[in-house]
Amino acid sequence: MKQEKVNKRNYGIDLLRIIAMFFVLILHIVGKGGILLGVKDNETKFAITCFIQIGVYCAVNCYALISGFVYFSEEDKPLKISNYISLWLQVVFYNVMITLIFWKFWTRLIGIKQLVKSFFPVASNQYWYFSAYTGVFFMIPWLNKIVRSSKKEKLKTVMICMLGFSCYVTIANLFTFEGDPFGLNAGYSFLWLAILYLMGAYIKKYEIFNKLNKKKTVLIGIFLLIVTWIWKIEIGELTMYFFGKKIMTDLLISYTSPTILGIAIIMLLIFAKLEIKPFWYKLIRFVTVSSFGVYLIHVQPLVFDNIIGEKFSYIANLPAYLILPAIIGLTIIIFTIGIFIDKVRILVFRFLKFSKLSEQIEKKIRTFAYKLENREKITD
Repeated sequence: MKQEKVNKRNYGIDLLRIIAMFFVLILHIVGKGGILLGVKDNETKFAITCFIQIGVYCAVNCYALISGFVYFSEEDKPLKISNYISLWLQVVFYNVMITLIFWKFWTRLIGIKQLVKSFFPVASNQYWYFSAYTGVFFMIPWLNKIVRSSKKEKLKTVMICMLGFSCYVTIANLFTFEGDPFGLNAGYSFLWLAILYLMGAYIKKYEIFNKLNKKKTVLIGIFLLIVTWIWKIEIGELTMYFFGKKIMTDLLISYTSPTILGIAIIMLLIFAKLEIKPFWYKLIRFVTVSSFGVYLIHVQPLVFDNIIGEKFSYIANLPAYLILPAIIGLTIIIFTIGIFIDKVRILVFRFLKFSKLSEQIEKKIRTFAYKLENREKITD
């Protein structure tokens, strides 16, 4: 009965996936869009914008934690390569189509080299998250096996050590030690996503979300948010007073920051326990299946640099009380457009039967692997 409950679709997690992507979009509008840079000389606006930035910075960590939470299973299931192939086709589709559109209307921005690169998004690392996730995806059977086969106390120790990675890197940066001893690359790496996958799987396996007090958990999250915000806006001024320049203001604003990681974990715990009324199921499913498409569209390098890049700096000129509503309104518009574009992509994929294509490719891969394995046995 307990296993049945664990395997039941968790719409709270689906909702978190949507919110996380919404947060990613806000983060890019504030940063890449030029708003944060535009308000740097206005103390009030800067404080407000920094609070918004910090509030949504947990988004990528949330996504990686969700992967572990969703894909972990007590059963030793075979890896569905067709799922990755479908995802890869989606990435290539957007990357190539957007590149072709720019090639048609903004020829000066596109060369043959860039057009060729658009067909190889992983190798060219045009979407860093997807490139890093590729490594995680093919490690899922082994990552799940680690969580399944480890005793709770040992696994708990491993989780604490992983949290230690976050704290160690942050403390090292505080004392201006150079280097990245664990290769975390500020969270932009396969290793960091793998660590978060294990954390998400651990939370699911032991149903940590059912063992915490919801109010206390929320308060801890708010505390971590405020600590990070105060560090950002106050430490800079303090170091300016003592050293004549601002240093370490962004120490806690990183995917590997213990406060940002803590906020992401708390978000997962809250939404995993969230009870969603059946009335919302259809809408959540409708948006969830296309939320990754929003990412692929707006983070595509040409879109990111030429359409998002510093195009929203005008929001910095608005009165302080209008900055948040303006950012949310703009995010809703872009998010909605992205969702409906992806719905068109889904129809195209259905028409071209890409789902069956993915399954056929997986079948051929498994057949080849089987023949190769048997040939090695005969050779031995």
